[in-house]
Amino acid sequence: MLLKNLRPAADYDRFAALALEPWDALFISRIRQLARDMTPGVLVDIGTATAVVPARLASDPLFAHWRFMGVDLDESMLDGGRPRIEALGLSSVIELKVGDAQALPFADNSYAMVVGRATLHHLPDKVKSLSEMYRVLQPGGVALVHDMRRDVSPELLDSFTKMRASVGYPPTHVEEKVTLHEARELVIEAGLAQCAVVTSPASGLGALGFEILIKKPLLA
Repeated sequence: MLLKNLRPAADYDRFAALALEPWDALFISRIRQLARDMTPGVLVDIGTATAVVPARLASDPLFAHWRFMGVDLDESMLDGGRPRIEALGLSSVIELKVGDAQALPFADNSYAMVVGRATLHHLPDKVKSLSEMYRVLQPGGVALVHDMRRDVSPELLDSFTKMRASVGYPPTHVEEKVTLHEARELVIEAGLAQCAVVTSPASGLGALGFEILIKKPLLA
């Protein structure tokens, strides 16, 4: 089962707006880069919380012909995101659905892109979640995971902790994260070694975490 966020939706929304913007920007920039070479379809955001990512993407002209699905186990988080979607006039292109990342409520080969930011570390069965992302991808589809690494440098972790404190959020629980090596082992255990790449920048904001990029073969 996906662990629920310990803070109310309004608190999470405030934290996301004040503190996560640099990492959201990196994540969204990467999604845009990947989408440029893809035929428009449906993008699923796993662990969407208050639907910050789908709302930003759906407002982007690059995604004018895409549709979006936000999935989260915590319905109160989804309820927190619905007013934003309605206020932006995006209710016709963004759907929010309660669902478990380890047993996605979707058919095989259904979606063009599946993404998840800061969700993997919450999941008891991380291997299953990666397998599920791959399962629901259409042939030729792409899955993207960004998450924090446990083996982040002390200096960068200290900067992140101070940033969280500046907006009234406690330090992150590093022990629940995975190392870069463990992330690569998860991909192997999920049977995705031939179609996935795990990377982490050597410096900058991105060095706080890692990326898992999965590309489903056209003939899968």
